[in-house]
Amino acid sequence: MRRRFASRAAALLIRVRPACLFLAVLALGLWGCAPPPRPPSPPKPPLVVLAEQEPQDLRDIPQDVTALLAQSPATADLDATFLTPEAQALFLERFRAAHFGPWGQTNATYGPANALWGLGKLSSNGHYGENLRPLGPRFQAEMEALCQAASYPSLVRPAIATANTSLRVLPTIRPGFLKPTRPGEGFPFDYWQNSGVWAGTPLIVTHLSADGAWALVEARNAGGWVRVADIAYVDEVFMAHWTALPLLAVTREHTPVTAPANGGAAFLFDGRIGMVLPLVDEDDGGYTALAPARGADGLAEIVGVRIAKADAVAMPLRATPRNLGQLADQMLGQPYGWGGYYENRDCSALMLDLLAPFGVFLPRNSSQQAKSGEYVSFEGLSGPEKEALVLSRGAPLLTLLYKRGHIMLYLGPHQGRAVMLHDIWGLKTLDEGGVEGREVIGRTVVTTLEPGRELPDVVRAGTLLQSMAGMTLLAPGGNPPATSDRTR
Repeated sequence: MRRRFASRAAALLIRVRPACLFLAVLALGLWGCAPPPRPPSPPKPPLVVLAEQEPQDLRDIPQDVTALLAQSPATADLDATFLTPEAQALFLERFRAAHFGPWGQTNATYGPANALWGLGKLSSNGHYGENLRPLGPRFQAEMEALCQAASYPSLVRPAIATANTSLRVLPTIRPGFLKPTRPGEGFPFDYWQNSGVWAGTPLIVTHLSADGAWALVEARNAGGWVRVADIAYVDEVFMAHWTALPLLAVTREHTPVTAPANGGAAFLFDGRIGMVLPLVDEDDGGYTALAPARGADGLAEIVGVRIAKADAVAMPLRATPRNLGQLADQMLGQPYGWGGYYENRDCSALMLDLLAPFGVFLPRNSSQQAKSGEYVSFEGLSGPEKEALVLSRGAPLLTLLYKRGHIMLYLGPHQGRAVMLHDIWGLKTLDEGGVEGREVIGRTVVTTLEPGRELPDVVRAGTLLQSMAGMTLLAPGGNPPATSDRTR
């Protein structure tokens, strides 16, 4: 049996081998006739290219505003004033008028098209939500129903922010990103984020959402939708008490503002540079100020608070390089926050908060800030000519440098180059293939006027200096000149 089985297996093996050989030959023949396989396609270049190394400026220039000012001849005397008392008084007068301005309004400043402009952006369906998917028609219908555009403005009622809060373009916390794969879009550029306001900011409410959860408000330098829970309505008695007092400016970031409660302290809100409150009294132990709280009926209640002298100052803060440096150094390195996203600052919010303790009022966005003094155009000038003009005519700490969409504060010369303080997301880049990207900085920094000038991709796209349009010499009540160019 074993032999018979073995012989059958051998015969089967003999029969199979020619078949295998035939298939192998056939396969080789077919291989010889087929074209060679195509090499794999190269991967598509990414739309956003991030450089691996940060700009040299961030390593070469001390990220210490006070130290830089001490080294510059124009600001070496850290206790010399860069504004006269008379000039500061004019600035403060304008600041107070703007700060309390909403309470004097008898109607809405903006018509429906401007106040509810976000609705007009929904028809293109070009915005993406937190899941990076298009928001779609359902979101549009929801926003249109909540905004009740046909009945705007539905009221004019004074109020006050009782919390640090966001001014939203639409009554929602959902983001509205443009196509996230595009360079310079996606996070943190939520286009439904307009600005932010600190607690204690006077407001005027002009409209309510259909569900009553959101209020459309105007503040001293911006407007938008806020959560009703973050504001409280005020009456004539409240406003008279609030406006009759001098102002106290918070000068230390993240100062807890608390009220006495049951032998302890109840947290009200986070004190930030740029926040101002009415000043009641001052003694050796600190300041007594007023803070707002929202009552159960939605009306504002006045709460007395104590703030240490190390954390605040009676306005205006003396305009010295030391004082400005101490404020700026607290902001250095803080994350960039488009429109106050996550209670962080963008370029224009940095400017207005930094200068507020000195009594200097600035509008909210960069183009408006560039109109807050004597505007000197850079039109027709080369990069070196622009920098030479800044060094010769710019007043350190009182000169704003402007390019479309970005604003910066001139600090003075450092090793022969003009240096500036700014809060920046990133520098535009172009690689050798023409693919656009961003060299992300994402924080408040001190740089020259040409950060990234040593990076080929930044140079290829154009430096900040190349695109700078002009500078603004701040002046009380200043307006742009009749001609946009006073240098030629």
